[in-house]
Amino acid sequence: MTAPRRRYAILADGWFANRHAKTAHGLIRYGGDEVACVIDSTLAGRRVSDVMSNLHEPARGETPIVAGLREALELRPTSILVGLAPAGGRLPEEWMRTLREAAAAGLEIVSGLHQRLAPELPGAKVWDVREPPEGLPIFSGEGFGIEPVVATAVGTSSAIGKMTAVLEIQRAAIERGTRAEFVPTGQTGAVIAGWGICIDAVVSDFAAGASERLVLEAATRSPDLILVEGQGSIAHPAYSGVTTALLHGSCPDCLILCADAHGPEDELFPGVPFPEPKEISPRYEELAALVKPAPVVAVSVNTSALGDAEAEALVERIATETGLPTADPVRGDATPILDALLKAPKTRPAAR
Repeated sequence: MTAPRRRYAILADGWFANRHAKTAHGLIRYGGDEVACVIDSTLAGRRVSDVMSNLHEPARGETPIVAGLREALELRPTSILVGLAPAGGRLPEEWMRTLREAAAAGLEIVSGLHQRLAPELPGAKVWDVREPPEGLPIFSGEGFGIEPVVATAVGTSSAIGKMTAVLEIQRAAIERGTRAEFVPTGQTGAVIAGWGICIDAVVSDFAAGASERLVLEAATRSPDLILVEGQGSIAHPAYSGVTTALLHGSCPDCLILCADAHGPEDELFPGVPFPEPKEISPRYEELAALVKPAPVVAVSVNTSALGDAEAEALVERIATETGLPTADPVRGDATPILDALLKAPKTRPAAR
């Protein structure tokens, strides 16, 4: 599947400096497409580097932030990306007005919202990223025969950096000369890669089949390693169904456990405590093994909320408690995790 090349204007008015603008930030940090500008009237005249630091491509830090669509059009974008999902799931009217004007100017509209924009923008070219493709199959088991090692990210919770961890591991692999394919399973990952299926938008019976189809697609590119973006957590009652479908459908050989600074004293959901990595790791292995063995071989820790000393202590504690290679691939180095994945053997469904 070859993605078209795009030149984006990113719509994030009033939100670009907010961590919830993760679609905007993800595309800028990891996307292969060009970014012409960010639209945020509250930061007009500044540069992306004033908001985002430590970009892998420093030139992206020079991307201008403009006040509105008129200024954006002067920079000749081909597409306009909705840079976040607002509370309540629907865009404010002023954003919809900007998108209508962008469509009238000939721009493609790209959105990862649950709210579908194509019906609201008749005649416009719209990529509703969360709209699943037609004809998705149920799980077939064909994924059991994939030749490269498949590693799927799983987590202690949702929104703790599973996509980021996988992309950093892919970057480390490519730098080493290892062919690693990223499998996008959510809206931001799909925008970054230019392809994918948002598993949380697929009818439940077909979610595992959609996950399998994505991995099969990645395998056609002859990689050494397939890295599957994770979704949700088996410990989170709102998203555990998506997590389980992805875990079984992607047919992984091994798992990357993603965690952050939360502990059992915090609540994942009202009345539901955050699980410790050492506690949830065997639960993932048991659940995976019902279909195909997939051990947790490394832990990725999101330490962004901590100071340097606290972050180092957390990584060391989790490494000691789990006995697994552990790292923050953003703050530190993804190499320990990559090394563990490259040592992982292929597994097969267990004979009953």
